[in-house]
This record gives sequence, C-alpha cells and structure tokens, in this order.
Amino acid sequence: MIKEFINIHKIFTRLKSKVSFTSKQRDQYGYVLDDLGDGIVVIDEDGNITFENEQFSQILNLEKVSGRNITELGIHSLDYLFRRAKKEKSDDIEFEIELSDKTTRWVLGTMNQSKNTKEYILVLHDITQLRSFSSMRRDFISNLSHELRTPVSVIRANSETLIDSALDDKKQAKVFAKAILHNAERLTDMVSSLLDLSRIEYGELKLNFQEIDLNKFFENFIGSISNLSKKKNINILYKPNHEGLIKGDLQAIERIMNNLIDNAIKYSDEGSDIEIFTENDEKYIKVMVADSGSGISEEDQDHIFSRFYRTASARATDNQGSGLGLAIVKHLVNNLNGDVGIDSKEKTGSIFWFSLPKTQ
Repeated sequence: MIKEFINIHKIFTRLKSKVSFTSKQRDQYGYVLDDLGDGIVVIDEDGNITFENEQFSQILNLEKVSGRNITELGIHSLDYLFRRAKKEKSDDIEFEIELSDKTTRWVLGTMNQSKNTKEYILVLHDITQLRSFSSMRRDFISNLSHELRTPVSVIRANSETLIDSALDDKKQAKVFAKAILHNAERLTDMVSSLLDLSRIEYGELKLNFQEIDLNKFFENFIGSISNLSKKKNINILYKPNHEGLIKGDLQAIERIMNNLIDNAIKYSDEGSDIEIFTENDEKYIKVMVADSGSGISEEDQDHIFSRFYRTASARATDNQGSGLGLAIVKHLVNNLNGDVGIDSKEKTGSIFWFSLPKTQ
C-alpha cells in the first residue's frame, strides 16, 4: 500500500512538473508572439477567435478580442478575408482603418489554414510607414520631373531660337546663350545636390568626427564667404555665447553653413545684416543663423526641410534654387547626431538653427 502511494506521488510530481513546464513554454511562446511586432490571432472554422497576441488589438485599435467572432469586430476587410481563406486556404488583403485621433493606419492581413488543426491563423502587419515611403518615392519622382522640366524647356527653346534665326544677331545670341548657360548651371547644381543627398541618405558619405572650436571655424568661414555677401552689401556678424567644443565633421559643418548662409543672403534685403549666434546647454551647442527676410509661414515651416520644397514667395522671386539645400542640411545634421529647425514669423525674418553634441 505504501509502495503504491509512493508511486502515485511520483507520478503526480512528474505530471505537475510537466504541466508547469508546458505552462512555462506556453507563456514564453506568448511573450515571443507579443514581441514580434505583428498582430496574430487563431480562428476556428466558425470564425471564433481562440487566441490573440497583444499586438493584434493594438494594431486594430480594439479592446480584447479573444472569444469574439471575426465578423463581430466591425472590420469588413477581415470578414471578407476570412471568407476568401475558407475557399482558397490562404489569402491576404490590404486595408485602411481610422484611429481614435482621426489619423489612419494601413494594415496588411495574411490568413492561412493549418493543415493539422484546420484552424485559421491571421497575421497583421502595420504597413503605414511603408505606404508613406511609397508615397514619398512617387512624390520625389513627380517633383524631380517638374523641377527638371523647366530648365530643360528653357535650354531647348533658346537653342531652337538660336539655330533658327538669332545666330546672326550677336546681341540676341548673347542673351539666349546666357539663358542656356544659366539653366545648364541649374541642372548641374540639381544633379550634384541629388547625388550628394543620395550619398548622405544611404550612408555612403564617410564622416570624420573630431573636436571643433566654433570660434576658429567661423573666423575662417566668414572670411571665405565675404565676396558673396558683398554683392548685396550684407554684413555677416558672429556673436558667440557658448562654451566648449563640438564633436563633428569639419566639411559637413561647412556644407551646412554654406547652405544656410546662401539662403539667408538670397532672401535678405540689400544693406541688411545676417547674424550668426550661438548658445549651449550641458550636452549640445546650438548655432543660429538669423536673417532679415520676409519670414516663413507656419504652414511652410512644416515642409521647409523637404526635398524640392520652395515657399510661394521663393517661387515668385528670381532666386532659382534646386530646393534641395535644406534637405541636405537636415540629413547632414542628423548624421552628426544633432537636431535642426527653424523659428520664423512672416515679415520679421527667419532663424535657422542646428545643434551638435559637445565633446565630453
């Protein structure tokens, strides 16, 4: 009797251990499924949800769905996907849902039937960012085509005019030749900027990080651009208010400042001042470039660092740029582990700024 009791106790202990191990494994699998980043549910043949991970409810912006039927979730695309999967054993669909904050989210749903249990496994992927990238690519191609069309059209029109009649008139020929040269330079600048931007974005631009004294940098930099500012009788003033050194790439910072100062000169009045001033906190030194131009509206400020973006006032002037300079500034600053932005009000000028980490 005692032996039987001992054997039963051993069997019970082993069963308890196995149940505990199985429960632990189940919890581990659950944690793994929750950390995948994709939403996963298991659905029986009648459409009842028997398992869900945490991400599923988060992606669809729903409360707990386990125990409910797939048709009760109120998402017609999933209902349609389930019907299709019952026929085809496997199917997928892309659909859009509206969130509580009125924004939208794009979701890719893939459903497959298990060969063993006959249950259906639904996996949801949040593809909002991928959709955004796809939209950005389309916009980029559209903007590039638009920007290239103008100088190419001007070059073609002036070339045709020269060939047809203007070659004999030296005065007119010079005018058309200047227009061709100007637009050829625009194309060269645009292509060069695009190549640089591509290299920066894909990490092909190798940065040489070193300690940089901004006071010494700006002493040399302002002297090197003095000819540009003299054309419009503009004074460039440097007003430092920082301590310490920054950690960055000298050529990248020079490229950033060239773009910011070039913009400031373009949109400032003749005889005005452009101020470069600095400040710092414990970790960063902030460089600001202030002009006395017409300023930038709040709406434009949200897009000013985007490729090819030019404000309405900029498009209305004779200042022909590629619209890529500020995009290059943003990407260079980000690659230098810094931040970039703008403070501006219409008719009161603009302050473009960037901050870079201090050496510790």
